[in-house]
Amino acid sequence: MNDKTTIDEVLAENQEMVKNLEANVATLESEKKDLSKTMEEKTSELSDEISAANDKLMNAKKSLEEMEAMVAAKDSQLTMVQEKVRSTFDVYKKGGFDLTASNNGLNVNMPSPIRFRSGSIRVDQDSKMILNDLASKLMQNPKVKLLVEGHTDSVPMKEGARFKDNKELSTARANRVVAELVKLGVNPIQLTAAGRGDTMPKFQDENDSEEVRALNRRTEFILMADVSPLFEMSKSIN
Repeated sequence: MNDKTTIDEVLAENQEMVKNLEANVATLESEKKDLSKTMEEKTSELSDEISAANDKLMNAKKSLEEMEAMVAAKDSQLTMVQEKVRSTFDVYKKGGFDLTASNNGLNVNMPSPIRFRSGSIRVDQDSKMILNDLASKLMQNPKVKLLVEGHTDSVPMKEGARFKDNKELSTARANRVVAELVKLGVNPIQLTAAGRGDTMPKFQDENDSEEVRALNRRTEFILMADVSPLFEMSKSIN
């Protein structure tokens, strides 16, 4: 009887151990399923992230290619503009015009300035010789047009003077130079006269000396460039 009792106890213990093992197995199977599910979810998420990253990479490459194409197109346009500008203004340089850029535009450099005595519009013989060279260039290049600007010093007109103010005097100087050029054979359509009065002094000093005033009594020549080819090109670019 004692042996039977011992055997029953051992059997009961073994049965309990089996139950525990079965429970552990069931728990492990459940954890395995959970881990498998989690792994599948993580794998799916990782796959989505990789796919999204690939899409971003492809979009970035596409954007880069588009930007490179835009840069190449802009470079091409810039080269075309530079060539068009160069060819536009080469016409004047090949025509013998010595040009300098200023705030007013492209100034035609003269071998010597066209200057005037105070209050006068008379063009002296030296100035006429200089204008003769300019007239020759204009006649050889009939498409070239010039703005003839007259300027005065800062001394106001006296009462009873021929001209009522410096604006009128400067305009008369510009018109006289235009008349001289026309007399030399230049087509009037190539010339435009404008008077600036004393509003645009080229030289200044604190004392407004006679030397400085004499330098400001002048006529300047500004190229009226034909920029219509550049305008047409800009429309095609836009």
